[in-house]
Amino acid sequence: MSQKAKYKEKQWFDVYAPVSFNNEKVGEIIGLETTILNRTVEALLYDFTDDYNHINCKLKFKVINLNPKANKCDTTLVGHEYTNDYVRSLVGRGATKVTSIKNYTTKDEYIYRITVVCVTIRRARSSQQVIIRKIMREVLQKFAVKLNHDKFIRGMIFGEFEAQIKRIAKTIYPLFSCTIIKSKLISMPEGGKDKKVSDEDFDIIELEIDRTRKSEIRRSERINVKKYAQQKAKEEEKETEEEVEEEEE
Repeated sequence: MSQKAKYKEKQWFDVYAPVSFNNEKVGEIIGLETTILNRTVEALLYDFTDDYNHINCKLKFKVINLNPKANKCDTTLVGHEYTNDYVRSLVGRGATKVTSIKNYTTKDEYIYRITVVCVTIRRARSSQQVIIRKIMREVLQKFAVKLNHDKFIRGMIFGEFEAQIKRIAKTIYPLFSCTIIKSKLISMPEGGKDKKVSDEDFDIIELEIDRTRKSEIRRSERINVKKYAQQKAKEEEKETEEEVEEEEE
């Protein structure tokens, strides 16, 4: 039976994010040199962007390299996830939640399992949901085939893929949001390394959509999205005011 290591035998190590996150320090961990590798560290996306909209997104980094002399650890991103409260808040009353969970292999053979959620403004028919789910998967597949994992991560985390999915899917039915709520690194090639991400813009993805008569938006379903969003914002503001008044009473 092995004895537990004493506190004096352990060391503190600074943990740094991969190149795709500008090698920023994400925290510190304590342990023996033999136990540090493959440890995971969590950080908020907000810590990298200072954007309050990213406060609900947790990033997960795994230690893949250790420098004992400098007390430094290098990591790779192994996934991200939005909080349950945030995901629940995406789906409003009368809306439809369309979910896709699928594995994607990048150009440099990293495999990610990605969960995407599209939320329609009102209830969509099953035929429309099928096409929206197909769009979600085809857009991500086209990016995965073209991009190395470093660039793929940036598109996944910082909203590029979501914007392109929404641009195409809203022609099937108006969307309230499109969010990649979770990702997980399933496998990485032997000797895989993180490299500096190019500043080139992402390609614009276009898809040929096989529409059916059932999937087309009927005249009665057509929505003035801007007007609907303003109306919904007013309703939420009114509900908030009522809650505050109740608390004060």
